[in-house]
Amino acid sequence: MKKLLLVTAMTCGICSLSINAADSFEVEKFNRATELSANAVRNKNYDSAFEHLEVASKLGNKVSQFALALLYMDGLGVEQNYAQAYLWLNVAAEVKEKRWRKVRDQLHNSLSKEQVAVLKPLVSEYIKKYGAETQEISCSKRAVFNSHRKQMECSKNLTL
Repeated sequence: MKKLLLVTAMTCGICSLSINAADSFEVEKFNRATELSANAVRNKNYDSAFEHLEVASKLGNKVSQFALALLYMDGLGVEQNYAQAYLWLNVAAEVKEKRWRKVRDQLHNSLSKEQVAVLKPLVSEYIKKYGAETQEISCSKRAVFNSHRKQMECSKNLTL
């Protein structure tokens, strides 16, 4: 089920990101990581997907942050690590995507109170570093062509 969520997140959301930014190098890096990670997930090459998702996630790509969290949860392309999954789920959940928050909340409920207490300052640190405000990301849900479904789309706007 988690693999299905990952593939769905990657193929539906990540390919449709739009970027409007002043820093062309960073935009190219963002676009390239997004494209390579989507292809890697479609081909079930999770080692490569992890590498590219990590780059896109650190540049603020919310869909990539969610997909990266799923890789950590399932141990696909990376050693299984629920703490890292929790951190990335919290950053991705800034956009208030209901499905993403549900996954985050399920993981939160499976962690002990002590684990959550240790992770809480790290969540704040990750959001401060990779969050929408710092990375100048804005996201909204848009209808998928010929479908009643909506998917998350994000834009990255950098100022010089």
